[in-house]
Amino acid sequence: MELFGVPVVYLLVGIAATTVGAIVQGSVGFGLAVVSAPILLMVAPQFVPGSLMLSATVLTLMMFFRERHAVVKREVFISATARLVTTIPTAYVVSIIDQRLFSILFAVVILVAVSISLSGVALPFTTSNLVLASCVSGISNTVSAVGGPPMALVYQTQHGAHIRSTLSAIFAIGSTLSMICLAVVGEFTFHDILLGLMLMPGIFLGFAISRYTVRLIDQHTTRPAVLAIAGLSAVVILVRALMATG
Repeated sequence: MELFGVPVVYLLVGIAATTVGAIVQGSVGFGLAVVSAPILLMVAPQFVPGSLMLSATVLTLMMFFRERHAVVKREVFISATARLVTTIPTAYVVSIIDQRLFSILFAVVILVAVSISLSGVALPFTTSNLVLASCVSGISNTVSAVGGPPMALVYQTQHGAHIRSTLSAIFAIGSTLSMICLAVVGEFTFHDILLGLMLMPGIFLGFAISRYTVRLIDQHTTRPAVLAIAGLSAVVILVRALMATG
């Protein structure tokens, strides 16, 4: 039995993956795509990136409203503006560059950055670093649906609520912009919207569970959790690129 071309058993696997991913993102601030994208790519690749991006947008909006008291509007404005500059041309550039090479280089950069952070050399939380991370995040999100690592390396020294609320607002705006740009070039269609809606049970369930797990991760574990997910993100991107043909 299939729904919109996806076997029901694969859909259930996808919902389970997004549930776990939503728990992680709801607790740390990002991680939905990191956890669920690899699984979705194996069982039902049509969910990535557009449908998963739609699901992520819904999740980030819910997270934003849950912790909107901690959002820093200035950072959202700066980041959204920076992402706007890179996301628009990326939707076109993605069709003419070697995406495999780009993904490899991007993953290496993130792994190096995580290594530096683990060594004790933290990246300063400055406006210039926020702009740079946002530009890179806008590109990587549009290309690979994983835009969290660059932002995590900038926000790793901030407190949990600040990370979750502000990044949620940034990701909601950024993902919406990416979907619009991808739609313009024919890479995000009505079918992607339908597939995205099929993943919503996992999004809602994971978000509900994260209301409890967030209390555990918030206690002296936000920074290592963020770094761990950033490193995992880079590994996922690197493996996907190395396994790709061409």
